[in-house]
Amino acid sequence: MTSHTNVAGPAAATTEHTAPAPSTPRPLLPSEVQRGLMISIWEGAIANIHISITGAIGGSVFLSGFALLLGANNFQIGLLGALPFIGQLFQFLSAYLEARFANRRAIVLYSALAGRLVWAFLLCLPFTGWPSAWQLTVFFIALGFSYGLNGMAGNAWMSWMSDLVPPNRRGSYFGIRNTVAGISAMVSVYVAGLVLDRFRADGATAQGYAVIFGVAVLAAFGAALLIARQPEPPITPRPWNGVSAFLFDPLRDASFRNFTVLATGWALVTGIAAPFFNAHGLTALRLDFSLLALTGVVTNAVALFFSPLVGWLMDRYGYRLVVTACVMGTIPLPLGWILSTPDNIVPLWLTSIFSGVFWPGVNQGLGNLLMGRAPVEQRGAAMAIFSLLTGLGTLLASLAGGAIGQAMTGVTIAVGPLAVSGLAMLFVLTMLGRMVMVGAFWRVLAR
Repeated sequence: MTSHTNVAGPAAATTEHTAPAPSTPRPLLPSEVQRGLMISIWEGAIANIHISITGAIGGSVFLSGFALLLGANNFQIGLLGALPFIGQLFQFLSAYLEARFANRRAIVLYSALAGRLVWAFLLCLPFTGWPSAWQLTVFFIALGFSYGLNGMAGNAWMSWMSDLVPPNRRGSYFGIRNTVAGISAMVSVYVAGLVLDRFRADGATAQGYAVIFGVAVLAAFGAALLIARQPEPPITPRPWNGVSAFLFDPLRDASFRNFTVLATGWALVTGIAAPFFNAHGLTALRLDFSLLALTGVVTNAVALFFSPLVGWLMDRYGYRLVVTACVMGTIPLPLGWILSTPDNIVPLWLTSIFSGVFWPGVNQGLGNLLMGRAPVEQRGAAMAIFSLLTGLGTLLASLAGGAIGQAMTGVTIAVGPLAVSGLAMLFVLTMLGRMVMVGAFWRVLAR
């Protein structure tokens, strides 16, 4: 903090008191920025142990499997994909607290830790002896609470990192950070799959989930310790101008508004199928947990190389070309799930490989574009609005996917030379939607 000086002079000081000038927070030193960037890389690695096992972001094979263990049907599996929308709603509370108190570290630290510790309760559900309907009800309520808290943390974290990472280094930095996080996820998912299969072979599946979710809870504490040490670029509290200004002012920025509409469309076309890939693998393809987890390991292993590469390409050639090309590359990926059978999963292995090529460019590009296009003075609110609208798209798509998937149970439809049955119909729909989105990305990112 800078010191206050009396600019009125000695004579004036004898007759009146000069009001102190507003203090300006000291910006971070270059060494503090560098330390913060390094801490964030390691925090991402530790946090990803929790995220990859529990599916705190985007779901996981273990989250789907745990829901099935509790007795979930296809519609309820779809509801798993819709629940993260609760987190988008809570982002507005995070944005308000950021504007009011200007302390993003506290928001991230306490909300992320509380949201992740919910899993210490969830892992106990199979041992309660409650009826399946009660267990599922409590599971969805507690999971929704966890998503809400994680949504608050995510909003403040994005705002924090937008200020911490220099704009001209975002592509390469997040490429490196995502690579390290990918290694963590790869090892965590594979080891957790082996552990769960071992317990399942002994007829103790519930105990296996308790072990892997317990490890995830411990990782949450480790990530919290690092978050507490990460420097935060200072911001000043902003005055409250009413709900209308808070909600709608960021959308007056045309660049941000167009990008938000684009990302919402993408959430719709991907969300209709995203919750069902792992469920399809466990049921229709009859894969065990370690093998299904290994497909994710392959994806992460490939992404270890391509995440830094696409980051460099974005910094070098821009987001329009790289992100649009990666969106185009995701179009045929669901075919691996459609063409695979319990006796032949070669197509699924190809999907796993090429997912590691193209998805890092899409996910990393969307995150960096949000940081760049969110209005600086309203960044927290803008990110909350972005998350609300994209989350609403995912919610509607997931619910529609759950209803379609439930209706398609036992039904087979011929799509050209393919005989598509059950959840695989959703994979056809997401492919068609991705084709449409290629042109949308190319047009919007040109502005």
